[in-house]
Amino acid sequence: MLVEFASAVDAVRNALKIQRSMAEQNTAVPAGSRIEFRIGIHVGDVIFDDNDIFGDGVNIAARLRASAEPGGVCISDDAYRQVRGKVEMPVTIWESSPLKYS
Repeated sequence: MLVEFASAVDAVRNALKIQRSMAEQNTAVPAGSRIEFRIGIHVGDVIFDDNDIFGDGVNIAARLRASAEPGGVCISDDAYRQVRGKVEMPVTIWESSPLKYS
């Protein structure tokens, strides 16, 4: 699923809300049957074309999503700079990027 937000703050707040809600719903569900989302957030240019959306912003967010733990949110440094001090969240900072750019 791909969702666009007007701001990084809105994106992160909603991502955290979704993950907390899913964690609550999963408390009574056996580990192997739980639904756990991975969410990636990046601030960047996107291109809209008819019913499609693409561009570096979408590609980087997809790579971040793949790097997130199940039930987690992974945000880019650009997004973090925009939400730092505005959204209370647990943060783990990677010393080097796990993403590979081609």
